[in-house]
Amino acid sequence: MDAAAMAEAINRVKDAHYRRTIDEPVPMLGNRTPRECARTKAGRKRLASWIKDIENGELRQAAGTEVAPYDVTWMWRELGVEGER
Repeated sequence: MDAAAMAEAINRVKDAHYRRTIDEPVPMLGNRTPRECARTKAGRKRLASWIKDIENGELRQAAGTEVAPYDVTWMWRELGVEGER
């Protein structure tokens, strides 16, 4: 498997994981789901911090490689918290 195919496979796995996770309790969010957090002002702040942590982790993981970081832009939109960015 070449590097591009490997990167695509990893991206698919991450995408499936994060799409499931937005409907599951997350310890960093007080064991609330990201969707639940998106419903309140305080929850949105916590949610934005969580998504930023994911983004930063992806950037660190991709640094020094030829693989682009996983893009969580869809998550900001899906949860309606683009304004918290």
